[in-house]
Amino acid sequence: MKPIAALTQTATVLVSPWLLTACDPMVSLEGSFWPAWIICVLAGLAASMLLMWQFIRLRLAPHLGPPLLIAPSLWALCTFVIWLLFYSH
Repeated sequence: MKPIAALTQTATVLVSPWLLTACDPMVSLEGSFWPAWIICVLAGLAASMLLMWQFIRLRLAPHLGPPLLIAPSLWALCTFVIWLLFYSH
């Protein structure tokens, strides 16, 4: 790969996230605008903690696999589902 092509590709990868940040919906909480993804991450955390508590209470947690893999995966799943339910137009 030529050095200029590699530099262009690297610059594109590094600049793209900043150009797309204005595309997310904003939520007004007490007069302060928050990006909707922050709300989804926090709601996903609460939902995953509730689900993990239920798995432990029902004695299903030992059958799921390693908790260090299951807990973050459950958090991501809850976050993405909340995003799709409330913010997919």
